[in-house]
Amino acid sequence: MRLGDNVDIIAPLNVKTADIKTGYLLLNPTMVNNGKIENFDNAEVPERYKNGKNKIADKYFVKKNDVLFQAKGSKIEVVYVDQDYENVLPATLYFILRANEKINPKYLQWLLKTELLLLYFEKKYKTMSAVRAVNKSDIVELDIDLPEREVQDKMVEIITSFENEEKNTIDYLKIKKKYIEEKVLEKNQVRINEK
Repeated sequence: MRLGDNVDIIAPLNVKTADIKTGYLLLNPTMVNNGKIENFDNAEVPERYKNGKNKIADKYFVKKNDVLFQAKGSKIEVVYVDQDYENVLPATLYFILRANEKINPKYLQWLLKTELLLLYFEKKYKTMSAVRAVNKSDIVELDIDLPEREVQDKMVEIITSFENEEKNTIDYLKIKKKYIEEKVLEKNQVRINEK
């Protein structure tokens, strides 16, 4: 199945980071950690795009169930948008992927993050040690066999359960590391002698 037959792929607007609040937000890759949105920058949007016939079309704003595919840079990051946001525009590094009813968007995000697809894109675009820009046409033309929607939905339950378990395990290990560090330093009376 051609991915472009079941997914709208939208190239973002060229929006820059603003130093002040503008009523618009910008999602930059630095605001994403392990595929999760953590924060936003203020977006600089020219006045001509705020109202009238040149007003930014709704399709350019990040929406719940969007998949953001980072197509430029040294890594390929894929973000699933799990909630509604207001007036958020993605950085130009991302394509917005909007799946139709045949594809579960969370499954699409997971699939695009698998080693199989990451290696496909890295192999296709590898030059020296950096991944080049992935073309929109390559995402549109990506021919991939997908299971039926019901199977995707069941897989998403498993994927989500695993992601929650992974997060809890990482959180636990961070707490354990801190505890061990504190106890070892305390037991051995390690101190910094400041001058």
